[in-house]
Amino acid sequence: MKLPAQAPRQKRVAVLGLPILQEFTNLTNIALARHASSIGNWRFVFQAENTPETFRFLRHLDCDGAIVRITTAAMRREATKVRFPVVNISSWLEDPGVPTVRTDWHKLGRLAAEHLLEKGFRRFGCVVVPGGWYIQARFRAFAETIRQHGLKLNLFHLRTTQPERVQPLAEEERRRFKQWVTQLQPPAALTLTDDWDAPTLLDACREIGFQIPRDLVMLSTGIHAEVLPQCHPALTGAQEDLQTQAQMAIELLEKMMGGKSANPAIINAPPLGIIERESTATMAIEDREVAHAVEFIRAHGCEPVNVGSLMDRAGVSRSTLDRRFAQVMGQTPHDFLIQQRLQRAKELLRLDKPPSMEVIAKQCGFRDFRELKRVFKRLTGIFPRDWQKTTDVSILETRD
Repeated sequence: MKLPAQAPRQKRVAVLGLPILQEFTNLTNIALARHASSIGNWRFVFQAENTPETFRFLRHLDCDGAIVRITTAAMRREATKVRFPVVNISSWLEDPGVPTVRTDWHKLGRLAAEHLLEKGFRRFGCVVVPGGWYIQARFRAFAETIRQHGLKLNLFHLRTTQPERVQPLAEEERRRFKQWVTQLQPPAALTLTDDWDAPTLLDACREIGFQIPRDLVMLSTGIHAEVLPQCHPALTGAQEDLQTQAQMAIELLEKMMGGKSANPAIINAPPLGIIERESTATMAIEDREVAHAVEFIRAHGCEPVNVGSLMDRAGVSRSTLDRRFAQVMGQTPHDFLIQQRLQRAKELLRLDKPPSMEVIAKQCGFRDFRELKRVFKRLTGIFPRDWQKTTDVSILETRD
Protein backbone atom coordinates (compact mmCIF):
# COMPACT_ATOMS: atom_id res chain seq x y z
CA MET A 1 0.00 0.00 0.00
CA LYS A 2 1.41 3.37 -1.05
CA LEU A 3 1.64 5.80 1.83
CA PRO A 4 0.49 9.39 1.23
CA ALA A 5 3.31 11.87 0.72
CA GLN A 6 4.16 13.79 3.84
CA ALA A 7 3.82 17.55 3.79
CA PRO A 8 7.17 19.33 4.04
CA ARG A 9 8.17 20.25 7.58
CA GLN A 10 7.34 23.83 8.48
CA LYS A 11 10.43 26.02 8.75
CA ARG A 12 10.20 28.70 11.39
CA VAL A 13 11.68 31.92 10.00
CA ALA A 14 12.25 35.29 11.66
CA VAL A 15 12.56 38.62 9.85
CA LEU A 16 14.25 41.66 11.40
CA GLY A 17 14.12 45.06 9.72
CA LEU A 18 11.42 44.11 7.19
CA PRO A 19 8.13 43.65 9.09
CA ILE A 20 5.84 41.67 6.79
CA LEU A 21 2.62 41.84 8.80
CA GLN A 22 1.98 45.36 7.54
CA GLU A 23 1.09 46.27 3.96
CA PHE A 24 3.97 45.43 1.59
CA THR A 25 6.15 48.48 1.10
CA ASN A 26 9.07 47.16 -0.94
CA LEU A 27 10.15 44.44 -3.32
CA THR A 28 12.07 42.58 -0.60
CA ASN A 29 8.88 42.01 1.39
CA ILE A 30 7.09 40.88 -1.76
CA ALA A 31 9.81 38.36 -2.61
CA LEU A 32 9.72 36.90 0.92
CA ALA A 33 5.96 36.58 0.89
CA ARG A 34 5.94 35.05 -2.59
CA HIS A 35 8.48 32.42 -1.57
CA ALA A 36 6.59 31.55 1.61
CA SER A 37 3.39 31.19 -0.40
CA SER A 38 4.86 29.14 -3.27
CA ILE A 39 6.96 26.75 -1.14
CA GLY A 40 4.32 26.44 1.54
CA ASN A 41 6.65 25.48 4.38
CA TRP A 42 7.91 28.85 5.60
CA ARG A 43 6.18 30.12 8.70
CA PHE A 44 7.14 33.60 9.90
CA VAL A 45 7.27 33.39 13.68
CA PHE A 46 8.85 36.75 14.54
CA GLN A 47 8.86 40.09 12.76
CA ALA A 48 10.36 43.25 14.21
CA GLU A 49 12.40 46.33 13.50
CA ASN A 50 16.18 45.86 13.63
CA THR A 51 17.54 46.92 17.02
CA PRO A 52 20.19 45.37 19.28
CA GLU A 53 17.37 44.33 21.64
CA THR A 54 15.46 42.39 18.96
CA PHE A 55 18.67 40.66 17.89
CA ARG A 56 19.27 39.74 21.53
CA PHE A 57 15.72 38.35 21.75
CA LEU A 58 16.31 36.43 18.52
CA ARG A 59 19.00 34.37 20.28
CA HIS A 60 16.35 32.78 22.50
CA LEU A 61 13.78 31.95 19.80
CA ASP A 62 13.08 28.48 18.47
CA CYS A 63 13.75 29.21 14.78
CA ASP A 64 15.22 27.45 11.77
CA GLY A 65 16.59 30.65 10.25
CA ALA A 66 16.32 34.41 9.94
CA ILE A 67 16.68 37.17 7.36
CA VAL A 68 17.90 40.36 8.97
CA ARG A 69 19.26 43.85 8.38
CA ILE A 70 22.41 44.52 10.40
CA THR A 71 23.11 48.25 10.56
CA THR A 72 25.25 48.74 13.68
CA ALA A 73 28.19 47.09 15.41
CA ALA A 74 25.91 46.24 18.36
CA MET A 75 23.56 44.33 16.05
CA ARG A 76 26.53 42.51 14.53
CA ARG A 77 27.70 41.36 17.97
CA GLU A 78 24.28 39.98 18.82
CA ALA A 79 23.77 38.38 15.37
CA THR A 80 27.00 36.38 15.63
CA LYS A 81 25.67 34.76 18.82
CA VAL A 82 22.45 33.42 17.21
CA ARG A 83 22.47 29.59 17.13
CA PHE A 84 20.51 29.08 13.87
CA PRO A 85 21.36 30.30 10.32
CA VAL A 86 21.12 34.05 9.76
CA VAL A 87 21.37 35.90 6.42
CA ASN A 88 21.91 39.67 6.35
CA ILE A 89 20.59 41.80 3.46
CA SER A 90 21.89 45.19 4.56
CA SER A 91 24.95 46.98 3.17
CA TRP A 92 25.45 49.29 6.15
CA LEU A 93 28.46 47.42 7.54
CA GLU A 94 31.31 46.39 5.27
CA ASP A 95 31.94 43.40 7.55
CA PRO A 96 28.51 42.37 8.94
CA GLY A 97 29.86 39.26 10.67
CA VAL A 98 27.27 36.83 9.21
CA PRO A 99 26.49 35.50 5.69
CA THR A 100 25.26 38.43 3.60
CA VAL A 101 23.63 39.15 0.24
CA ARG A 102 24.02 42.74 -0.89
CA THR A 103 24.24 44.83 -4.05
CA ASP A 104 27.43 44.77 -6.10
CA TRP A 105 28.19 48.44 -5.46
CA HIS A 106 31.35 48.42 -7.54
CA LYS A 107 29.44 47.22 -10.60
CA LEU A 108 26.69 49.76 -9.98
CA GLY A 109 29.18 52.65 -9.97
CA ARG A 110 30.83 51.35 -13.12
CA LEU A 111 27.47 51.08 -14.92
CA ALA A 112 26.72 54.71 -14.08
CA ALA A 113 29.99 55.87 -15.66
CA GLU A 114 29.53 53.68 -18.74
CA HIS A 115 26.02 55.04 -19.27
CA LEU A 116 27.30 58.62 -19.45
CA LEU A 117 30.33 57.71 -21.55
CA GLU A 118 28.10 55.94 -24.08
CA LYS A 119 26.12 59.15 -24.41
CA GLY A 120 29.29 60.92 -25.47
CA PHE A 121 30.01 62.98 -22.35
CA ARG A 122 33.61 63.98 -21.80
CA ARG A 123 33.27 66.56 -19.00
CA PHE A 124 32.26 65.25 -15.58
CA GLY A 125 31.50 66.60 -12.16
CA CYS A 126 30.67 64.53 -9.07
CA VAL A 127 29.01 65.56 -5.81
CA VAL A 128 30.47 63.36 -3.07
CA VAL A 129 28.43 63.09 0.12
CA PRO A 130 29.63 61.73 3.46
CA GLY A 131 28.30 58.25 4.08
CA GLY A 132 28.97 54.58 4.51
CA TRP A 133 31.59 52.42 2.81
CA TYR A 134 29.11 51.38 0.09
CA ILE A 135 28.63 55.01 -1.03
CA GLN A 136 32.39 55.36 -1.28
CA ALA A 137 32.66 52.00 -3.09
CA ARG A 138 30.30 53.01 -5.88
CA PHE A 139 31.98 56.43 -6.10
CA ARG A 140 35.43 54.85 -6.46
CA ALA A 141 34.18 52.54 -9.21
CA PHE A 142 32.58 55.47 -11.02
CA ALA A 143 35.75 57.58 -10.73
CA GLU A 144 38.03 54.71 -11.80
CA THR A 145 35.96 54.09 -14.93
CA ILE A 146 36.02 57.77 -15.92
CA ARG A 147 39.78 57.99 -15.39
CA GLN A 148 40.42 54.77 -17.30
CA HIS A 149 39.08 56.64 -20.33
CA GLY A 150 41.67 59.38 -19.80
CA LEU A 151 39.08 61.90 -18.57
CA LYS A 152 39.10 64.25 -15.60
CA LEU A 153 36.54 64.15 -12.80
CA ASN A 154 35.86 67.42 -10.95
CA LEU A 155 34.79 66.79 -7.35
CA PHE A 156 32.56 68.70 -4.96
CA HIS A 157 32.50 67.41 -1.36
CA LEU A 158 29.13 68.24 0.14
CA ARG A 159 29.14 69.16 3.81
CA THR A 160 25.96 67.86 5.38
CA THR A 161 25.21 66.84 8.95
CA GLN A 162 22.48 64.35 7.97
CA PRO A 163 23.50 62.71 4.67
CA GLU A 164 20.70 60.10 4.88
CA ARG A 165 17.82 62.56 4.89
CA VAL A 166 16.22 65.12 2.57
CA GLN A 167 16.98 68.54 4.04
CA PRO A 168 17.49 72.14 2.90
CA LEU A 169 21.10 73.02 2.22
CA ALA A 170 22.62 75.76 4.34
CA GLU A 171 22.83 78.99 2.36
CA GLU A 172 26.63 78.98 2.47
CA GLU A 173 26.72 75.40 1.19
CA ARG A 174 24.27 76.25 -1.59
CA ARG A 175 26.41 79.23 -2.60
CA ARG A 176 29.55 77.11 -2.56
CA PHE A 177 27.91 74.48 -4.81
CA LYS A 178 26.70 77.12 -7.29
CA GLN A 179 30.18 78.57 -7.49
CA TRP A 180 31.65 75.14 -8.21
CA VAL A 181 29.06 73.88 -10.72
CA THR A 182 29.41 76.98 -12.93
CA GLN A 183 32.91 75.71 -13.77
CA LEU A 184 31.35 72.77 -15.67
CA GLN A 185 31.26 73.72 -19.34
CA PRO A 186 28.19 72.40 -21.21
CA PRO A 187 27.56 69.76 -22.27
CA ALA A 188 28.61 68.14 -18.99
CA ALA A 189 27.48 65.28 -16.76
CA LEU A 190 26.96 65.70 -13.02
CA THR A 191 26.84 62.56 -10.86
CA LEU A 192 25.62 62.40 -7.26
CA THR A 193 26.89 59.65 -4.96
CA ASP A 194 23.49 59.72 -3.26
CA ASP A 195 20.19 61.40 -4.09
CA TRP A 196 19.07 62.91 -0.77
CA ASP A 197 20.13 66.42 -1.85
CA ALA A 198 19.13 65.99 -5.52
CA PRO A 199 15.98 68.18 -5.36
CA THR A 200 17.96 71.09 -3.90
CA LEU A 201 20.90 70.65 -6.27
CA LEU A 202 18.60 70.52 -9.30
CA ASP A 203 17.03 73.80 -8.17
CA ALA A 204 20.46 75.37 -7.67
CA CYS A 205 21.55 74.37 -11.19
CA ARG A 206 18.46 75.97 -12.68
CA GLU A 207 18.98 79.14 -10.65
CA ILE A 208 22.37 79.73 -12.29
CA GLY A 209 20.96 79.18 -15.78
CA PHE A 210 21.69 75.52 -16.54
CA GLN A 211 18.93 73.76 -18.45
CA ILE A 212 18.68 70.08 -17.57
CA PRO A 213 19.30 67.94 -19.54
CA ARG A 214 20.28 70.26 -22.41
CA ASP A 215 23.32 71.84 -20.71
CA LEU A 216 23.87 69.52 -17.78
CA VAL A 217 22.67 65.96 -17.26
CA MET A 218 22.33 64.58 -13.75
CA LEU A 219 22.52 60.98 -12.51
CA SER A 220 22.61 59.52 -9.00
CA THR A 221 24.25 56.28 -7.91
CA GLY A 222 21.89 56.13 -4.93
CA ILE A 223 18.12 56.18 -5.48
CA HIS A 224 15.35 56.35 -2.85
CA ALA A 225 11.64 56.08 -3.63
CA GLU A 226 10.76 58.92 -1.26
CA VAL A 227 13.16 61.34 -2.98
CA LEU A 228 12.29 60.72 -6.64
CA PRO A 229 8.90 62.54 -6.65
CA GLN A 230 10.67 65.70 -5.42
CA CYS A 231 13.13 65.78 -8.35
CA HIS A 232 12.30 68.01 -11.30
CA PRO A 233 13.13 66.93 -13.93
CA ALA A 234 12.86 63.24 -13.02
CA LEU A 235 16.22 61.90 -11.87
CA THR A 236 18.07 59.10 -13.67
CA GLY A 237 19.51 56.56 -11.26
CA ALA A 238 21.71 53.50 -10.96
CA GLN A 239 19.24 51.10 -9.42
CA GLU A 240 19.60 48.18 -7.02
CA ASP A 241 17.69 44.98 -7.83
CA LEU A 242 15.99 44.39 -4.48
CA GLN A 243 13.85 41.55 -5.75
CA THR A 244 16.80 39.54 -7.07
CA GLN A 245 18.77 40.33 -3.91
CA ALA A 246 15.91 39.04 -1.76
CA GLN A 247 15.59 35.87 -3.85
CA MET A 248 19.32 35.20 -3.52
CA ALA A 249 19.05 35.69 0.26
CA ILE A 250 16.12 33.25 0.40
CA GLU A 251 18.07 30.64 -1.58
CA LEU A 252 21.10 31.09 0.68
CA LEU A 253 19.00 30.71 3.82
CA GLU A 254 17.31 27.59 2.42
CA LYS A 255 20.75 26.08 1.77
CA MET A 256 21.99 26.97 5.25
CA MET A 257 18.84 25.60 6.91
CA GLY A 258 19.53 22.39 4.99
CA GLY A 259 22.90 22.07 6.73
CA LYS A 260 25.19 23.53 4.05
CA SER A 261 27.73 26.27 4.69
CA ALA A 262 27.54 29.76 3.23
CA ASN A 263 30.45 29.97 0.84
CA PRO A 264 31.33 32.72 0.07
CA ALA A 265 30.13 34.49 3.19
CA ILE A 266 29.29 37.65 1.22
CA ILE A 267 27.42 37.40 -2.09
CA ASN A 268 27.14 40.43 -4.38
CA ALA A 269 23.81 40.69 -6.18
CA PRO A 270 23.93 42.30 -9.65
CA PRO A 271 22.27 45.74 -9.83
CA LEU A 272 19.16 46.25 -11.92
CA GLY A 273 21.01 48.80 -14.06
CA ILE A 274 20.50 52.40 -15.11
CA ILE A 275 16.90 53.59 -15.01
CA GLU A 276 16.94 56.55 -17.39
CA ARG A 277 14.61 59.42 -16.72
CA GLU A 278 14.39 62.98 -18.01
CA SER A 279 17.55 64.26 -16.30
CA THR A 280 19.81 62.38 -18.77
CA ALA A 281 17.48 62.11 -21.76
CA THR A 282 19.95 63.60 -24.24
CA MET A 283 23.37 63.09 -25.81
CA ALA A 284 26.53 65.11 -25.34
CA ILE A 285 26.70 67.40 -28.35
CA GLU A 286 29.44 70.03 -28.36
CA ASP A 287 27.82 72.06 -31.16
CA ARG A 288 25.21 73.95 -29.15
CA GLU A 289 23.02 74.88 -32.14
CA VAL A 290 22.85 71.21 -33.14
CA ALA A 291 22.20 70.26 -29.50
CA HIS A 292 19.27 72.69 -29.37
CA ALA A 293 17.90 71.26 -32.63
CA VAL A 294 18.17 67.67 -31.33
CA GLU A 295 16.49 68.66 -28.06
CA PHE A 296 13.69 70.41 -29.97
CA ILE A 297 13.09 67.39 -32.24
CA ARG A 298 12.97 64.98 -29.31
CA ALA A 299 10.54 67.19 -27.43
CA HIS A 300 8.31 68.28 -30.33
CA GLY A 301 9.04 65.87 -33.20
CA CYS A 302 5.58 64.33 -33.08
CA GLU A 303 3.96 67.74 -33.42
CA PRO A 304 3.39 69.37 -36.84
CA VAL A 305 6.89 70.88 -37.01
CA ASN A 306 9.37 71.02 -39.88
CA VAL A 307 12.98 71.99 -40.53
CA GLY A 308 11.90 75.62 -40.76
CA SER A 309 10.89 75.43 -37.08
CA LEU A 310 14.38 74.10 -36.32
CA MET A 311 16.06 76.96 -38.15
CA ASP A 312 14.02 79.47 -36.14
CA ARG A 313 15.21 77.80 -32.94
CA ALA A 314 18.83 77.34 -34.02
CA GLY A 315 19.18 80.83 -35.48
CA VAL A 316 21.18 79.62 -38.49
CA SER A 317 20.47 79.10 -42.18
CA ARG A 318 19.09 75.86 -43.58
CA SER A 319 22.35 74.97 -45.32
CA THR A 320 24.43 75.71 -42.22
CA LEU A 321 22.15 73.64 -39.98
CA ASP A 322 22.13 70.75 -42.47
CA ARG A 323 25.92 70.75 -42.71
CA ARG A 324 26.63 71.01 -38.98
CA PHE A 325 23.88 68.54 -38.07
CA ALA A 326 25.28 65.99 -40.54
CA GLN A 327 28.79 66.44 -39.12
CA VAL A 328 27.58 65.71 -35.58
CA MET A 329 24.68 63.27 -36.08
CA GLY A 330 25.61 61.66 -39.39
CA GLN A 331 22.27 62.58 -40.97
CA THR A 332 20.14 65.60 -41.89
CA PRO A 333 17.72 67.24 -39.44
CA HIS A 334 14.82 66.05 -41.61
CA ASP A 335 15.99 62.41 -41.49
CA PHE A 336 16.45 62.60 -37.71
CA LEU A 337 12.94 64.08 -37.37
CA ILE A 338 11.41 61.26 -39.43
CA GLN A 339 13.29 58.62 -37.42
CA GLN A 340 11.93 60.05 -34.16
CA ARG A 341 8.40 59.89 -35.55
CA LEU A 342 8.90 56.36 -36.78
CA GLN A 343 10.25 55.26 -33.40
CA ARG A 344 7.18 56.71 -31.68
CA ALA A 345 4.91 54.91 -34.17
CA LYS A 346 6.60 51.62 -33.33
CA GLU A 347 6.07 52.23 -29.62
CA LEU A 348 2.35 52.74 -30.21
CA LEU A 349 2.11 49.68 -32.46
CA ARG A 350 3.65 47.54 -29.68
CA LEU A 351 0.90 48.40 -27.20
CA ASP A 352 -1.46 45.59 -26.18
CA LYS A 353 -4.33 47.72 -27.48
CA PRO A 354 -2.80 50.10 -30.01
CA PRO A 355 -4.80 53.06 -31.38
CA SER A 356 -6.07 52.99 -34.95
CA MET A 357 -3.56 53.63 -37.72
CA GLU A 358 -5.05 57.06 -38.40
CA VAL A 359 -4.69 58.01 -34.73
CA ILE A 360 -1.11 56.73 -34.65
CA ALA A 361 -0.27 58.78 -37.75
CA LYS A 362 -1.65 61.97 -36.17
CA GLN A 363 0.03 61.33 -32.80
CA CYS A 364 3.40 60.84 -34.52
CA GLY A 365 3.34 64.01 -36.63
CA PHE A 366 2.41 62.47 -39.99
CA ARG A 367 -0.26 64.13 -42.15
CA ASP A 368 -2.30 60.92 -42.41
CA PHE A 369 -2.01 57.15 -42.46
CA ARG A 370 -0.95 57.14 -46.10
CA GLU A 371 2.16 59.18 -45.28
CA LEU A 372 2.93 56.97 -42.28
CA LYS A 373 2.55 53.84 -44.42
CA ARG A 374 4.80 55.26 -47.15
CA VAL A 375 7.57 56.32 -44.74
CA PHE A 376 7.32 53.08 -42.75
CA LYS A 377 7.72 50.99 -45.92
CA ARG A 378 10.66 53.06 -47.16
CA LEU A 379 12.61 52.84 -43.89
CA THR A 380 11.74 49.33 -42.68
CA GLY A 381 10.89 47.46 -45.88
CA ILE A 382 7.39 46.48 -44.68
CA PHE A 383 4.08 48.21 -43.97
CA PRO A 384 3.01 49.10 -40.39
CA ARG A 385 0.36 46.36 -40.11
CA ASP A 386 2.83 43.71 -41.31
CA TRP A 387 5.49 44.99 -38.88
CA GLN A 388 2.91 44.87 -36.08
CA LYS A 389 2.10 41.21 -36.86
CA THR A 390 5.78 40.18 -36.81
CA THR A 391 6.24 42.04 -33.53
CA ASP A 392 3.23 40.25 -32.01
CA VAL A 393 4.71 36.89 -33.06
CA SER A 394 8.13 37.71 -31.59
CA ILE A 395 6.54 38.80 -28.32
CA LEU A 396 4.59 35.54 -28.11
CA GLU A 397 7.74 33.52 -28.84
CA THR A 398 9.60 35.40 -26.11
CA ARG A 399 6.83 34.78 -23.59
CA ASP A 400 6.74 31.07 -24.43
